[in-house]
Amino acid sequence: MKMTISVFMKERRYSTIKDKIKENKKLIILAIIIICIIAIDQIVKNLIINNIYNSNIIILDGILNLTYLENTGGAYGIGNDSTIMFILVNLVVITLITKFILSKKNDLTLYILISLGLILSGGIGNLIDRIVRGYVIDYIDFNPLIKCPVFNIADICIVLGCILIATNLIVNIIKDRKKL
Repeated sequence: MKMTISVFMKERRYSTIKDKIKENKKLIILAIIIICIIAIDQIVKNLIINNIYNSNIIILDGILNLTYLENTGGAYGIGNDSTIMFILVNLVVITLITKFILSKKNDLTLYILISLGLILSGGIGNLIDRIVRGYVIDYIDFNPLIKCPVFNIADICIVLGCILIATNLIVNIIKDRKKL
């Protein structure tokens, strides 16, 4: 009898774990995406630090350079030397997005989860820089072709995630208007 109960409990526990994984499949995919993007971002930043510290490498003349930059502010130098403020804002935004995802996980599409995951991973990547170094490492430089700030992979993820969410909102608005 003891053995039967033990086997039953193991099977039940296994099915519960299996059910939990199935139930949270989207969140597991999201976590993997976030971890991979953060890892790539940090690896590339370390490569930049170790190979082009305080210098510039021309990739495509007049189009694309790798330029080492220590950014203590935001885009276009907004809020330079405001590391503490940026850390606090990052933490608040990351917390709000995470709470939103966890509270709406069953209602969110994989598309929206990935979009939010891009924003989270970019925010976490830059947050790591601010906490560990006191500044964000930027290196992708399209000057003089396009007058824009030097940026990094984390920034690309944040912008791409926002564009995907905005695109989804616009598409849904258009669909809703067609229904009327």
